[in-house]
Amino acid sequence: MDLLDRYLAAVAALLPKAQREDIVAELRDILLTRMEEKEAELGRPLDAKEREAVLKAFGHPIAVAGRFGTPRSLIGPELYPFYVFGVKALLVVAAVVSAIPVVIATITDPGGSAGALSRFLSSFLTTGFTMIGIATVLGVGIERGWIPLGGAADWKVADLPRLDTLAPRKKGFLHKSPLQRRFEALLEMILTALFVLWWTGLVPAPWLHRVADSDMVLRPASIWTALYWPLLAWAGVQMVSSLIGLLRPGWVRARAALEIVCGLAGLALAVVLWRAGRLVVVELEAASGSNADGVAGLQTALDLSFHLTAAVMVVVLTIKIAVELWRLFRGAGPALA
Repeated sequence: MDLLDRYLAAVAALLPKAQREDIVAELRDILLTRMEEKEAELGRPLDAKEREAVLKAFGHPIAVAGRFGTPRSLIGPELYPFYVFGVKALLVVAAVVSAIPVVIATITDPGGSAGALSRFLSSFLTTGFTMIGIATVLGVGIERGWIPLGGAADWKVADLPRLDTLAPRKKGFLHKSPLQRRFEALLEMILTALFVLWWTGLVPAPWLHRVADSDMVLRPASIWTALYWPLLAWAGVQMVSSLIGLLRPGWVRARAALEIVCGLAGLALAVVLWRAGRLVVVELEAASGSNADGVAGLQTALDLSFHLTAAVMVVVLTIKIAVELWRLFRGAGPALA
């Protein structure tokens, strides 16, 4: 039994002390039973090579210790679905954050659009892997108990959707599952937080102030100074609404009321921006009239694009307000109808 003892000693070295003796005793019984069954099959005692074959078939000591010892997964099965959900949301945010500067750079410098895809992929991969790493570290910390959740892990059965709401009776962009609505609320919350960081200057805004390969620079128009506090207040209301949608999806009327407030504020903002006419001013970096035609052309293109954006905002926000009014008076989302 020298081989068996050596095998069990190798497994025991990888087991936690508190369970070592019990697990080794159980393994000894299992392996002896297998050897006895093999001897009965052959009708004779096993030689050294045959005993080694039985042990080898049972598995490497490291694998056996993993099967019989305490599970040591980085993120356990109970937390894993939340981890996957969070990673997907963060990857969406990474894609949006990576696309914004590329789109603005392409608009301000059409000649540089050839490398737009490579710049987007480079930024997305870097940001995405960083966010996945952060999510994994947080998941491991929660799994090990290093990061206490406190009341964040509390939930109520009353907050769960009714069973009949899960039946796919109606389909369309208005009829979304509870998981879809939670995901959208999380995405709204993250994007609003990024906007607040950019708007307050805590994080550099992801746009280019200088037009590539030219002496033209882009500066925000004076209208943005007047809108500083109103936009900050709007972001605060939107953040509260997104938190309600994520943590208290049953509060349909409360969120609908906040979304109506945000929608009306958005309509007012669109009107103000339309009347302002010019949101970004194109200037020459040096006092020279050599590129005056280029400045005028770019200024006209930007003014036209911002006017179109304001018009689209009015249409989208009007539809949004109508939907939220329906939810406010019905007390449930279209998916619950």
